[in-house]
Amino acid sequence: MNPQKISVLQVGVSDWSKKFSLPDQLKWNFITVEKAQKKLLLKDGFKPRVLMLTDLEQLDDLNETIRKIAPVYAVLYPQEQKLISPKIVDFLKNKRAVAVSLKDPTKLLKKIALSFFDNQSGIKLGVNNIEINPAFNGTQTYHGNSSLELDSNYGSEYRPLVYWRNSMYVDPGKRVEVWLEYLKEESVNLKLQFFETANGSTENEQPTWTLSEQQLQQPEILERTHNEKNGSYLNAVLWIKGQGKIEISSLHFRWSRYEFGNLIVGGQRMVDRFRQEFFYYFDPGDLKPPLNVYFAGYRSLEGFEGYGMLKKLGAPFLLFTDPRLEGGNFYIGSQEYEQKLLGVIKKVVAELGFTQQQIILSGISMGTFAALYYGSFLKAHAIILGKPLINLGLIAENNRLLRPQEFDTSLDILMSGKAKGSSSKDLNHYIWRKLLQGNFKETVIAAAYMKNDDYDGLAFKQLVHQLQPQQVKILGKGWIGRHNDNTPAIISWFLNQYNYFLRNDFERNNYE
Repeated sequence: MNPQKISVLQVGVSDWSKKFSLPDQLKWNFITVEKAQKKLLLKDGFKPRVLMLTDLEQLDDLNETIRKIAPVYAVLYPQEQKLISPKIVDFLKNKRAVAVSLKDPTKLLKKIALSFFDNQSGIKLGVNNIEINPAFNGTQTYHGNSSLELDSNYGSEYRPLVYWRNSMYVDPGKRVEVWLEYLKEESVNLKLQFFETANGSTENEQPTWTLSEQQLQQPEILERTHNEKNGSYLNAVLWIKGQGKIEISSLHFRWSRYEFGNLIVGGQRMVDRFRQEFFYYFDPGDLKPPLNVYFAGYRSLEGFEGYGMLKKLGAPFLLFTDPRLEGGNFYIGSQEYEQKLLGVIKKVVAELGFTQQQIILSGISMGTFAALYYGSFLKAHAIILGKPLINLGLIAENNRLLRPQEFDTSLDILMSGKAKGSSSKDLNHYIWRKLLQGNFKETVIAAAYMKNDDYDGLAFKQLVHQLQPQQVKILGKGWIGRHNDNTPAIISWFLNQYNYFLRNDFERNNYE
């Protein structure tokens, strides 16, 4: 089955499809500058994936039809041209438009074809996928599946010491970017080598290339893969030299969108000095309160969730996702990590001109922890929770008898990052101490929970009990069953709460 083509609407003086060779992935549409400024009827349902404004100096305004269908983060305009019209300046700002160079149109068209595809994908090779060279003669320590620590005199020349057993598939028509999580002493040096096998190839000689330590300081796009038609497979080897400790975690592979976003168009990436990441996406919606914030739940495949759900509400929204460990590390990390995440929320609130009482925080399962945890630093209007999880230490304890080997990541949390070296009870105490330092008096908490939750069966009861002195308004609805026994009912109730708050507290009835 052929992938759906990327619809591009160009507004300009001359039609690019008649001047340049277009990549096969693009479906081109053209409107002159004159027509774009007048009343215009377009085919019902037509929504371009990309809007290109190629001649700004001749463009004073855009008609309402084009303004309405223009996608956020996918309006492209030439960085070489001056912005003359104040109306166009406001339009570009509201649509989070991207300035691009038109010096090499062929290169730009190829980037568009490789960046504005549907869907998202990210996958990782974890510690349990690592093989160590049998010739390695140092010490090796496994911190669960969170990291592998090596300590040795590796020698003055690079040696291939770490291999990942599984190969990674590179889809046709995509570029991948790689990111290696690691910590090391300055006396240790490394480089990452890739071997490629084209799908269906019978060639004995494999293309290979190497990323230096300097290149590994940012996610690196692998440009030279031979995956245009049938895809290809990549295998990775880590070369090390020097002396000292290195701690290796996950090797991430993600579909790249070049400068147009991370994971999805408009997605942004944050990282702390320990190479720990989170991603966020802001959609301005109609620029009217409230700001809806949603934290993704546990995801083995890296990516955002909740986009369609919040987009339908019409209001501005923020999405967060945590790509660490096997499916997420509950959004906790270093002080820098947490301050950066909280800073994103505060920055967006300030940009919109909202108050903290015009924020609704939300999440389901793993995302509920983040909604509460970061809610303790904010005076949000409401926090909406589906299957709340609070006691991360208890979740790890329950992995032994109540939920054997079903969620081993809970054990990895105790062996990584902020919780490293803590007991399960210490981690629980730390979490509650942080939560109770917050002020929830002006916040309504709405929680849908499972009465026999086998992850954290105490979360809702403790929430009611611990926040009682603050006289916090808590709404709850429980269902019989374990954590994952009735997700449809949880989601339905979750959405009903959103609709209630938007309709009754923000007088919003403009759902799409």
